Amino acid sequence: MPWIGLLIEQLHGQAGKRSFASSWVGLDVLEAVCLLIVAILLSRRHRATSPVAAATAAILCMDAWFDTMSAAPKLPYAESLMMAWFAELPLAVLLTWVAWRALEWAAPRAPQSS
Repeated sequence: MPWIGLLIEQLHGQAGKRSFASSWVGLDVLEAVCLLIVAILLSRRHRATSPVAAATAAILCMDAWFDTMSAAPKLPYAESLMMAWFAELPLAVLLTWVAWRALEWAAPRAPQSS
């Protein structure tokens, strides 16, 4: 996630200040960790794939919302909209699909009576 490095650079020296801007680094690190966990679970076809993918999708939607609602006018707002529409929300849709599809192989089907 290249933007994490950019955020760290932009926020350098402000770690002691109480601000929402510093929180974005932590949220983006959380997103990266969640995406990594989903990838590992998916590669192993683990039962936890579906709930973790769904939670990660929700975190991405929340990030898109807060980014756009807290962005400064003009260019920062346009940048946050672009990130939301072309990165965070499409990824959230993909993860929702993964969560749904993972239910097919993660949950055993009940035996059918003849």
